[in-house]
Amino acid sequence: MNWSRVLAVCAAGLALWCGSVAASVRETPNLLVIFTDDQGWADLGCQGVYGDVRTPNIDELARTGLRCTAGYVTAPQCVPSRAGLLTGMYQNRFGVESNRVVRRPGGLAGFNEQLTLAERLRELGYVTGMAGKWHLGPVGEIPRHGFDYVYARTGRGPAWSNFDTRTGKRVPGRARPDREYHVDACTRAACAFIRANRDRPFFFYLAYRAPHVPLDPPPRYLRLFPTARAERRRRALAMLFAVDKGVGQILRTLRECGLERKTLVFFLSDNGAPLKMHREDAPGIGPGWDGSLNDPFNGEKGMLTEGGIRVPFIVRWPGRIQGGRVYDGPVISLDIAATILAVVEGQKPAELDGANLLELLENNAAARERTLYWRWEAQAAVRKGKWKLILAGPRTYLFDLDEDGGEHVNLATRHPEVVQSLRKELQRWAGTLRPPGLSDQPLTGAPARFFDFYLGRKVGPNRSRAATKGSGSHSY
Repeated sequence: MNWSRVLAVCAAGLALWCGSVAASVRETPNLLVIFTDDQGWADLGCQGVYGDVRTPNIDELARTGLRCTAGYVTAPQCVPSRAGLLTGMYQNRFGVESNRVVRRPGGLAGFNEQLTLAERLRELGYVTGMAGKWHLGPVGEIPRHGFDYVYARTGRGPAWSNFDTRTGKRVPGRARPDREYHVDACTRAACAFIRANRDRPFFFYLAYRAPHVPLDPPPRYLRLFPTARAERRRRALAMLFAVDKGVGQILRTLRECGLERKTLVFFLSDNGAPLKMHREDAPGIGPGWDGSLNDPFNGEKGMLTEGGIRVPFIVRWPGRIQGGRVYDGPVISLDIAATILAVVEGQKPAELDGANLLELLENNAAARERTLYWRWEAQAAVRKGKWKLILAGPRTYLFDLDEDGGEHVNLATRHPEVVQSLRKELQRWAGTLRPPGLSDQPLTGAPARFFDFYLGRKVGPNRSRAATKGSGSHSY
């Protein structure tokens, strides 16, 4: 046997295999997740609810991608919502129930034990980065969760960064002053990251702190909205305009780098807007209504009603997902990690809780029936098909979302068999959480007042179905 020939053939085969692996890496899509903060469902022009919203670039993202009208997050509050997004798992499985965990010693230990999407992708050869709001522990520890490039900033103070957001070059991680408006600065960081890593597969998580309070848009954006009926609304619109301008800059950067068709983009909010019930136009820019709106859905941040957990949700991948469509079936933030890893690895890791959206969206599939779950302190909910059950302390609500997307008519007493069936499913799911089970605590404080205000009275004819189709206008 001619061993030298055998070795040569093996070497050639190895080289061919390595080349195919390298080619597959080059063909692997870039990944971009844009996560806004306390943005209500109504506040994109493409939703067709209000005419005062100016978001042409995000509307273009929807026009060339797919707009999901029933997009959800896993909690009506930012810490658990972010933990669910970044792990692809219901955050209650590892003890991140609400924002309260960040105030307890060791409260984020469960999150720290999980593999984030960034860690999984880095193991698969991706370069990873983030900008904006973290809220899942000290910002100096963000690299430990899989992010190579970090620009953590949410306001006027310094940023913790480990790369130059003008050149994209890595630098030692530390706090650095930055006078640029935080929304614009996060956009700058994203664009610098893209340009610096255009020749490598990348994942970037862009978490704008907008339109979350404090409502701090600079005058150049405020001047564009001189006639808003409420000052807080005006400020929210200006902050959202800054976000939209940033999305436009990022899309242009992708085009300039020849990456537009190679990049899978997700856009969503972390939860619904806080209305503080009465949408009071309180003086100042701090706590209170953030100026954003959840119409046509009932409730707000801090509730498991649609207004608290149903958010703007757009998916775009030119050439893979047909643009210009609307998908009315339920999707959830958990699906982002599941979809990304199904695309990159060929299958979704079994431990993840989401679904591969490409199986739902790529081939114009009809909306599929899914079961989605939530537990947030004394509240729990399940959506299955058209039915949604909400348990809030001792209160029980059942809604037919096909006929009453605004959740105005409680059908619990009319359909006790549906309540019983959904409650059993919810209890079974809750048994897998940490701690297991449903809360036996009463509904107190702000959540109790919210449920009294939004669901404790009968409201006139529901208009939500028309609004989700893009028609109608609403006052505020």
